[in-house]
Amino acid sequence: MDINENFECIDEEKIREFVKDKQEENLTLDFKTISNANLYHPDDKKNFAKAMSGFANSSGGIIVWGVEARKNDQDIDCACGFKEIAPLSLFLSKLNEYTGQFVKPIVEGIKHKKIEVTEDKGFAVTFVPESNAGPHMAKAGEDRYYKRSGASFYKMEHFDIEDMLGRRKKPRLSLFVHPYAREYSSGPDGRIFEAGVNYGLRNEGRGLAKYLYLLVEVNLPYIINSETISHVETLGFKVLASSQGNRVRLLGDSNIVIHPNCEIMIGAVTRRINEKAQDSAEDLIFDYEIRAEDMKEEKNRIIINRDKILEKISEIKPRR
Repeated sequence: MDINENFECIDEEKIREFVKDKQEENLTLDFKTISNANLYHPDDKKNFAKAMSGFANSSGGIIVWGVEARKNDQDIDCACGFKEIAPLSLFLSKLNEYTGQFVKPIVEGIKHKKIEVTEDKGFAVTFVPESNAGPHMAKAGEDRYYKRSGASFYKMEHFDIEDMLGRRKKPRLSLFVHPYAREYSSGPDGRIFEAGVNYGLRNEGRGLAKYLYLLVEVNLPYIINSETISHVETLGFKVLASSQGNRVRLLGDSNIVIHPNCEIMIGAVTRRINEKAQDSAEDLIFDYEIRAEDMKEEKNRIIINRDKILEKISEIKPRR
């Protein structure tokens, strides 16, 4: 499970487990308390700025707000108690407001969520992704660059900054899907539609995406459109598909690259739906893995609600 998945899984029960188990702070986990929900105190502002800078300049990380941490026998900070935040909605608003002000350049992809225990009181969690656009400077009176080491943040030395400035630019691939539908045929039993999603790869990083790998698997009766196979082969992919047609693995050769801020359409996932039996349509479950040179594996699931697919069908006017 990656850091973003850990962020999504953290709830009140998990936070209480942190304290019960005396969870240690580590390379990607930090506990913080605040003086006031409006983030008025200078130390609170600096702590937020340092954490964004430090995690973004390292491997990314999670901040759990409202949990006290003290050193254990091994001199490692670990969760030891709660200091719930109120009003929680105000605190979340301030986190969102200061995210773009307390670190420069801005770190793309930072997320915050609140975990309400009682009315407008509880905890907050922040996810800071690893950034390829660094180094990132902590502001809010700091004006220093930070990195994460073990369970703490340290001020970067000149050689650290030089190393980051000379770091190879990396790609960051994501998968996009667009629901679609078209009329396939029409007869005595009503119209038949072909519906599903078009999908492709987008490079949101700063480096060229090379030596691509994409694995796609969907739930039957959805299948990989057969036209996908011939299309991606012309692009230069080697294709390994399942016998059921609902799984495909694509291996890109050295001639296939995706430039930064560009995308390529790969293909479509479809099934046929009779207009008189639309209630039988299912959600589309889209599991995928993406790899490329100089990029961490991206493994995720997208669920496209059946209503979005049926909505596309409803937009098709009958033929005259």
